[in-house]
Amino acid sequence: MDRLIAQRIWTDDSLWHFEFRNPQIPYPLHSHNFYEIVFIYSGSGTHVTQTGKDTRLKAGDVIFVKPGQVHGYKDIDNMILMNILIRPSFFETNEQTLSRLPSAEKFFRDKGLSENARPIIFSLNKMQLFEVRAIIEEMQEELSSQHVCWELAGEIYLFQLLIMLLRIYNDPNYPNNAERNGAEKLIKYIEKNYAKKITMQDLIDNGNMSESTILRNFKRITGYPPFEYQMRQRMFASIQKLIYTDYDITQIAYAVGFNDSNYFSRCFKKFINMTPREYRMKYKSERAFPPPEQDGGNTAGDEI
Repeated sequence: MDRLIAQRIWTDDSLWHFEFRNPQIPYPLHSHNFYEIVFIYSGSGTHVTQTGKDTRLKAGDVIFVKPGQVHGYKDIDNMILMNILIRPSFFETNEQTLSRLPSAEKFFRDKGLSENARPIIFSLNKMQLFEVRAIIEEMQEELSSQHVCWELAGEIYLFQLLIMLLRIYNDPNYPNNAERNGAEKLIKYIEKNYAKKITMQDLIDNGNMSESTILRNFKRITGYPPFEYQMRQRMFASIQKLIYTDYDITQIAYAVGFNDSNYFSRCFKKFINMTPREYRMKYKSERAFPPPEQDGGNTAGDEI
């Protein structure tokens, strides 16, 4: 059985490390000397332990693995996930602060832990996963940019992420308020109507919120302003059409809401760093596989 060592996985001094698996492959039972938080972005698979108590995973599931705990994956079905690996020194240094958080003993204490102890697994709803992913993207930006005070900023985001997870673990409906519900309604509205012209007045009318509230809550939950989110939906939809249909570039541009195929191509290249034609040629072989399932107006591509 493998035991993964932090020093072999990331060689710098950062307290955390990201591993994006697209897709995750079957992986035998193993343990490691660091903490691991796993977020299932899409697809499914089976989480296995030494005890034989397997758990079927789906989009939105979270796995919290402590050092020494044994686990693995099997029966993978296009499962895409994000791993956040965290050195134990982060929890040791901040033990006093973390001990005040709800369920801290269950999540952060690993002394005397049996390797047969099962990792904690719980689920996020779609809106909770949106918020978690927005925090993760901020952490990734700090790590990649390494601006002044990036380490401190990253730790603040990591605390924010842990607090969010513990709140959800203790209250699966957290947070539950009118503004959040209104933002969720607008997200669904944009996902369904991404190819149409949407104005701020449309969002105000559908969300029953002011413009400032919409801008604040939408970015907090998704990580993007509403019209940037709409553009991302158009790009993800065009990716699916490039891979799984034989529509020409102009047809795809019109299908996802552009009136000008040249403008579409410029937006696509800015988004993916390839022209639509280059992207289609590179990933043409993927047409051998069926397209991912879609949820309403949201393209499955948005899950990655």
